Amino acid sequence: MSNTQQGPGQEIYVTSSTIAHTRKRVDEELLPSVEFVHGLQPLTVVDGLGFGAIGGMMIGPAYEEFRRWLDTTMTDAESAVTSWTESLDRAKRNWRAAEEASIVRYRG
Repeated sequence: MSNTQQGPGQEIYVTSSTIAHTRKRVDEELLPSVEFVHGLQPLTVVDGLGFGAIGGMMIGPAYEEFRRWLDTTMTDAESAVTSWTESLDRAKRNWRAAEEASIVRYRG
């Protein structure tokens, strides 16, 4: 997604098609990225004496707590992105209805 800033004097227009494009990018780029990072979480297990005997007692519990936090946070992130998709779809429909309602029709 672009962070391009508009220059002075340039106007930004929102249309139903730009909302649809944003939704598509959320679905095709953002959600898979979040799911990929979440999928890496199970690979971060440190078994046995991975931290050493003393390190396992001192670092192990904090590390496992962090792993649980990461799992919860990434689950919440996936839910948030999914809700954005639904909200963007609703916004697109509403915006399109507003576009249709604002069309000037001439009678001849």
